[in-house]
Amino acid sequence: MTLTQFRAKMLGYALGLGKALCESMSLEDTQLEPEQVRKNVNAILVLLTECEDFLKSFNENKNECSDSD
Repeated sequence: MTLTQFRAKMLGYALGLGKALCESMSLEDTQLEPEQVRKNVNAILVLLTECEDFLKSFNENKNECSDSD
């Protein structure tokens, strides 16, 4: 497994956890404290930023490889 594959797999797991956080916050019978909601939102934003950075770096690496032909 390459480093890129590992990072992609870990980001997939992290995004799955972010999705679970979103779903848990939207349940009607769940009462969350405002501080917990802020922490959950912050975690989700960090995950999305990390994913975006990963995809940018992946595209940059792909472009570098295609230029070498």
